Amino acid sequence: MIFYLSCTGNTKWVAESIAGPLDERMVDVAEAVGGSCTYSIEEGEVLGFCFPVHGWRPPRVLLDFIGRLVIDSGAALRPYTFAVCTEGDTVGQAMDIFVSACAGRGIQIDMSRDVMMPNTYVGLPFMDVDGKKLENRKLRDAKERVEGICNDISMRRKGSSIEHIGNWPRINSQFLGGYFVRHLVTDKHFRVDASRCVECGRCASVCPVGNIVGGTGSVPEWRHNNNCMACFACYHNCPKHAIRYGWMTLGKGQYHFS
Repeated sequence: MIFYLSCTGNTKWVAESIAGPLDERMVDVAEAVGGSCTYSIEEGEVLGFCFPVHGWRPPRVLLDFIGRLVIDSGAALRPYTFAVCTEGDTVGQAMDIFVSACAGRGIQIDMSRDVMMPNTYVGLPFMDVDGKKLENRKLRDAKERVEGICNDISMRRKGSSIEHIGNWPRINSQFLGGYFVRHLVTDKHFRVDASRCVECGRCASVCPVGNIVGGTGSVPEWRHNNNCMACFACYHNCPKHAIRYGWMTLGKGQYHFS
């Protein structure tokens, strides 16, 4: 069983690329977090987690899910458990934070890996999507990396191998990441250019946490209920580039895995 959280499709592709060869079930965390969060693991199944790094930390909705997660393995032995995070640049201490959260629920992570994918965060002046050449290179490298991870899981390898921690993991995750969570994980900066919006409803349909009111025939509005992850799925999937995050996204590109 593989639990995954994905916003613009990068992490979902990684989860699918692992689940397929291993013939494992997949559970969408964004849909599951509103339920009982209790799951039974069958004998022989692995337990996996795939998630994106947001601001050098695991997304808040993922940590909320882990805080409620109950795994019932019955009389079987504890399942082999792994975690894979995706990042556009560096991970910082995101995986350490996640592993610690799991340990607090009695879940031991046997193996952890990261996969670099095309960048999606455009909410700061100096951050934009990758150029096409870099995007293609990341996707080629990611395919090879995921194949290696599948082999590691099949062989039940243990240990952590995070390739892109960065030079200042503690500063990034604890200080900058803290600022990110307090001030930048918000929907208050999102706006719609009504002259460009075609009222297709795609932004509402792709929002992982259902934070957008709107659909076919209506201009989208954000709920302002503190559920927004600032993942920019709405921005990246808008077919007319009508969604803006204040002035931060002016002149910037779009990307979603397809």
